[in-house]
Amino acid sequence: MGIIKAVTGATGGVLADQWLEMYLCDSIPHGILAQKGYRHVSQRSTNTKGDENVISDGSLIVVNEGQCALVLENGKVIGVYDRPGENVFHSERSASIFSGSGLKGLGRSIVERVGFGGDVCVHQYVVYINMKEQMNNPFSVQCYVLLTDRETGLEYSASAQVSGLFSFRITDPMTFYRVICGNYAGTISVSSVIPQLEAELSTAVMDALSRLTTDGIRPSSLPGATRELAEAMKAAMSEEWVARRGFAAVSVAVSELHLTPQDQKTIQTVQYNKMLRDPTMAAATLVGAQADAMRSAAQNPAGGRFTYIQSGIPRSADLSNLPTASISTDVPKTSVPTEIPKASVPTEVPGASVPTAVPPSSVPSGIPAAPAAPVAQPAQSRIWYCAHCGKFCSSRFCPDCGAQQKD
Repeated sequence: MGIIKAVTGATGGVLADQWLEMYLCDSIPHGILAQKGYRHVSQRSTNTKGDENVISDGSLIVVNEGQCALVLENGKVIGVYDRPGENVFHSERSASIFSGSGLKGLGRSIVERVGFGGDVCVHQYVVYINMKEQMNNPFSVQCYVLLTDRETGLEYSASAQVSGLFSFRITDPMTFYRVICGNYAGTISVSSVIPQLEAELSTAVMDALSRLTTDGIRPSSLPGATRELAEAMKAAMSEEWVARRGFAAVSVAVSELHLTPQDQKTIQTVQYNKMLRDPTMAAATLVGAQADAMRSAAQNPAGGRFTYIQSGIPRSADLSNLPTASISTDVPKTSVPTEIPKASVPTEVPGASVPTAVPPSSVPSGIPAAPAAPVAQPAQSRIWYCAHCGKFCSSRFCPDCGAQQKD
């Protein structure tokens, strides 16, 4: 009974698989590198009982532009179709009377299935590979470069930031499927390979940039090396990727190549110090610093004259137009000292009574009193008391706070 059931099952299965089929993949979505094709069956089709994993001899494999179809049989690639349009599939394992195999091929297929208990003994399917360029893949790498100042001969290592976009395209579908898609369970997306590609691209960037800057490069010439760097990266990645994974780098665009802010500041400092080696430039820098100091002194709220003098600017400058602070001259009685040294006794102090001679009672007995020394008076001004800071002044402005003497 078993052999009869096997013969019946094998015969029915082979007859059901005699219909020719059409396999296609309408459109591969963006970001997908490979996906399985499907068999086109409409509502009017009578090919509804054939085995899903059997492609009849003489069936059509439809390939669109930018695609490549791989036919696999029991895990092995037996057909590569990269020509757009209709492609006829041929296989002796799935003979069909509609493809010219005749009854001989039909009988051979039945006998083969009887040996497997009436079940199908072949597993065939179609995988479509996306041959279009995969664009807009960003990368960003930070690496060290050797910079050279040709005027001073200084060489130093700086950190450079390189970023941009790269694109790649599958060039060898067989290698790509064997290395990337072999024994896959669904679609293969770009995101599944991008992390590895970015790491390898970073290595290529550092290697190419190191070769370009081996003999040193001026900082101002670094942005001009983007095209040469991109070509070196493209050549390095294409050579490695084609042999290893079956795809090549189509384009590498370096959108940004610059030094880190810290290294840029260091270079600016070196250039500034180099500029000061010229005596003329050094003198001009000093004049500019003095002008900035004068402007800052004039804007000081404590008094323009005081700040101007304290800033170390020559006294011969014109001070007539500098602003002065307006400070009250009301003298609190408790703040007036009762004893003033002889050398600094004023003759007139507004708002206070100051003795002009040392009283005899303050002289020890037995020591003759010395005659009072004349008090030195300013030639053109009188001594006055500053109520703001408690100092006696001989000029029109207090040297400590900048307050002006009131008439």
